[in-house]
Amino acid sequence: MDKIKNKLLIVLLLVTLLPVLLIGGYALFSSMRALQENSIAIHKNRVALTTERIENYLANVNSDLFLLRDSNALHLYFGALNSNSSHSERLLLTNLRSSLRKFSEQKKIYQQVRFIDTKGQEVVRIDRKNDRSTNISDTFLQDKSSSEYFKRTAKKGGDALYISDISLNRENGKIEQPLRPVIHFASPVFNKKSILQGILVLNLSLEKIFGVIQEQEDEGEELTFTSPEGYFYYHADAEKRWGSTTDLASKINLYSEHPVLKNKLVLTKQLANLETDDGIVTYKSITLNEGKVHLGNLISIAPKAVVYKPVRHFLYVFLGIILLTLILSFSLALFLAHSITYPLLQLTDSIENLSKGDLQTPIEITTNDEIGKLARAVELLRKSMKILMKRAA
Repeated sequence: MDKIKNKLLIVLLLVTLLPVLLIGGYALFSSMRALQENSIAIHKNRVALTTERIENYLANVNSDLFLLRDSNALHLYFGALNSNSSHSERLLLTNLRSSLRKFSEQKKIYQQVRFIDTKGQEVVRIDRKNDRSTNISDTFLQDKSSSEYFKRTAKKGGDALYISDISLNRENGKIEQPLRPVIHFASPVFNKKSILQGILVLNLSLEKIFGVIQEQEDEGEELTFTSPEGYFYYHADAEKRWGSTTDLASKINLYSEHPVLKNKLVLTKQLANLETDDGIVTYKSITLNEGKVHLGNLISIAPKAVVYKPVRHFLYVFLGIILLTLILSFSLALFLAHSITYPLLQLTDSIENLSKGDLQTPIEITTNDEIGKLARAVELLRKSMKILMKRAA
């Protein structure tokens, strides 16, 4: 009888579980694939959003620079230079300094606002530190004729715009402490006769940009801002920043930290990603001036365990449901198999007793199904045999 019970149990389990496993397997495959794609899309969107915020922040600098270049205060000063009046020159220089200081206080994002003459000598410099804009006295003004931004900007003409690479600010040829990363935005300035008078320079602070990146960092993810050559401008570990030879020269860069990316990472202006053995890498170039200036690259490196965390959570829930389904299906199949085989087992025992001559024990009828009908027939047979035995005696 156990053989019948086992066969029934197997059949019931197959009938119950096969559809569940087939449909569930397909649903699991489809859902996990969709969740993987969605997880990567979320990862890419975060990088795209961060890049867009950075580029939008930087894009406003152009208009600020050109606004100052065309300001009345600057051109009134130029007029005074040609008037041979030292009094007017001093008065309008003071006016220019006041105008640039007010601009610095209003914007709050520029570390320095400067006007440099055609020889490379600073004429006006407004420094912003500790939320204060200060006019630097003539004693501390510097000669910037050897600086890259001066030499390149002074050669430009018209509405030209120079945007430097990101670097650490230097004063008197030495890297300023504490470190102050900047971008130099510069434009040549001409008088009404189109004669070059000098250049206007804005040193943009990168603190807000680094803050934006820090806000977007996810747990377990490495979100970095690198130079086109791969040196870190921003890294969660400050010791790894500014590794280029023109900065702190530590030589730590993206490829020394992640050698596997050296021949795989193809940096473009478009948002892209690649999959390594360890994780998902998403990256996008940050450009300015309609893509003409490549500032660097925003790169996110996240372990697969982080990116696919929702997938893993779904898998655990799904497997839990499958396990619960198996337990319930097995319990139900066991109950049904028992309900079918138990009456058969009782009837078999009764028939065996009857075959041995036991006509006194009645056949128990416990069901109203076909097994119950068979039990009634056997009970009638027992009664008939009992009557025959009495007559024969």
